[in-house]
Amino acid sequence: MKSHPLATTLLLLCTAATADSPAPVRPHLHFSGGRSAQQSLSPNEQKLDSALAEVAQHMRTAGVQPSATELHLLNPAAKFIQRTSDPAPLVSIDAITRGDPQQLERQLVQLGLQKPAVYSNDVGGWLPVTQIEAATALTELHSIRAAMSRTRSGAVTSQGDFAQHSSSLRTTYPTLTGAGITVGAISDSYNCYPVYAQNQVPASGPAGYASNDFTATATNDVNTGDLSSGVNVVKDATCMNYGAPVQLPFGDEGRAMLQIVHDVAPSAGLAFYTAENSEADFAAGIGALQAAGAKVIVDDVGYFDEPFFQDGQVSQAVDAVVAKGVAYFSAAGNDSSDAYDNTAPSFATLSNTAPTTGEYLLNFDNSGATNTTSLSVDIPALQQGYLVAVVLQWDQPYVTGAPGSPGASSHLNLCVTSTGSDTLTDDFGNPASCTGANATGKDPVQILIISNPANATAATAPETVNITVGLADGTQPPGRIKLAVEGGGLNVVIHSNYASNATIQGHPGAAGAAAVGAAAFYNTPGCGTTTAVLESYSSQGGAPILFDKTGTRLQAPVTRQKPNFVAPDGGNNTFLGFKDTGDKSTVAQCANNASYPNFFGTSAAAPHAAAIAALMLQSDSALTPAQIYGALQSSALPMADASPDVNTGYGFIQADAAFSALMLSAPPAQSASNPPAASSSGGGGGGSIDGFVLCALGGFGFARLLQQRRALGRAHHRRAGDLVVPPLVIVVNRNPDKSEANHRQG
Repeated sequence: MKSHPLATTLLLLCTAATADSPAPVRPHLHFSGGRSAQQSLSPNEQKLDSALAEVAQHMRTAGVQPSATELHLLNPAAKFIQRTSDPAPLVSIDAITRGDPQQLERQLVQLGLQKPAVYSNDVGGWLPVTQIEAATALTELHSIRAAMSRTRSGAVTSQGDFAQHSSSLRTTYPTLTGAGITVGAISDSYNCYPVYAQNQVPASGPAGYASNDFTATATNDVNTGDLSSGVNVVKDATCMNYGAPVQLPFGDEGRAMLQIVHDVAPSAGLAFYTAENSEADFAAGIGALQAAGAKVIVDDVGYFDEPFFQDGQVSQAVDAVVAKGVAYFSAAGNDSSDAYDNTAPSFATLSNTAPTTGEYLLNFDNSGATNTTSLSVDIPALQQGYLVAVVLQWDQPYVTGAPGSPGASSHLNLCVTSTGSDTLTDDFGNPASCTGANATGKDPVQILIISNPANATAATAPETVNITVGLADGTQPPGRIKLAVEGGGLNVVIHSNYASNATIQGHPGAAGAAAVGAAAFYNTPGCGTTTAVLESYSSQGGAPILFDKTGTRLQAPVTRQKPNFVAPDGGNNTFLGFKDTGDKSTVAQCANNASYPNFFGTSAAAPHAAAIAALMLQSDSALTPAQIYGALQSSALPMADASPDVNTGYGFIQADAAFSALMLSAPPAQSASNPPAASSSGGGGGGSIDGFVLCALGGFGFARLLQQRRALGRAHHRRAGDLVVPPLVIVVNRNPDKSEANHRQG
């Protein structure tokens, strides 16, 4: 997921070495994004999430208008831009109403909102930061938050094509190419690399757009046969608005996903939509791809605020296109099981010390045997541009996507402090940072960010933080709490016996979506293992749905089978990822091509599965999404003793077996006047390696990888997000897609 309105931001500011210092000083953690006590008391400012509240407070105290760069330093997870035509920086927002979203859109446009998008009761877009406080005065506005997302991160062909038996299926049925079926992908960007080159954005280095030194563009990919010509880019990211110099450039992860689709279904039509603008625009983009003719859609993006216990607006958008016959595949995420859950939270200890004075603190010992009012979490060293999100949610209904919902009744305050040797302060010198308690009727979510800006001098040192949750204002406690530490593949450690729980969040858990976990291609039966081995970062399912889409509590919780199944990751592509050395397979088709990077993460797994759906639909266009998912599930190779389970679903998918399960036949040969797109002789759409299908090497990534997804992604490019790879350490260039990633081999 890079995924997310933030309630609090922990920013890693870098300390430059001075001339007389013997060695560079490591960057250290700095808290930012906290809400002041005065803001918590203001009815209008209670409409702001803590990220926007901090921006508003900063602008009041700074005395001068801050630049977009200064605002990025304040909150590296939020999105700010400023062009020469803009009198003030713009911030990406999602604004919620209980009334008329079109009326709210008109009012925000009058305040200067740009690129507006409306979905359900959410108006997304780019708002001048000077108009944040004016927006809170609008009676139509219920709440407003910073939009924060994350991706879950050919002269070459993905070895996953061989591992999942789609290459052998095409050999059996030579006319099976995906012809006549369009696959749409949603990710961070599609073709920003040439824009960066033209604008002299550095390619190499920790903050470079191609820190792995692979700079292929979409034009290059078409010329080498790694993409088809005529990709329908419905909407791409505004490439230069990525947040330089604090954030990493967009990683073109959508193009890497479409390379995989092209490998597996070489004649399928391809389309793309960016999810970078706002959560409302992401939801609208799902419908836009369906309207553009996509019969299959795949995404690898998540927003940090998407609900665990309710179908939010993106889930609703997924279900809407599935009802129209579109098969939808979503990367499960790269957060392993890094979540603390409490199904009977106790707030028995009254705090008499700041910053939680007067609040009752959560006991993190679920057994009640001890009174443990803080949760200790180890944050690994963060490369430049990496981040970790701490997401608190509880069992009360969202208003976003459900305008008639009552919203939250419990007021919870999320705080973080450090226990290490670093001196940690917020933007105003305070030693701890808190989101401040939410108001009644708002969404039941608080978010805190820990990060190291892309322009830091080095990686941070590993750090341990303590997290506390306070119950404020005399409100009644919730009945259930989830605290997810979303490192996108980083080796986060939560010190609790109650911290191995579901991390599949938001729309991958939708009823209509197929959530896809990841296994390195070389750790699958086709490449020599007895059973496929799940990537250690692949997200765990099992979070119950407690509310319907209107926010009404269900009579009984519904637990959906998530993930649905597992697909391969780690295969070669032309530009995204890092060079992996974990492939020990002796199967020829599973050999890694050391001349190209490896794309890891559920971001890479999901398009493998989506492309199989394109092959199935070419054979029978009347297939329903349920039939496609059912065939992939029933024919998958179990990976656990009890299948399905919350980690691997029904197991590792097999294209040929799924095809047989539906008793599909070969499509008719196309006429000479309309031949299918050319493909390499054994391996789908990859061009340069004659008749040779490479077996991918496995990983995962967050649109700014290295964090094991942006971690492995940047590891793919160093963007933290979807990429997290287990124990073997590999230096990758992106924490979403641009940092060095820790590839933890599972």
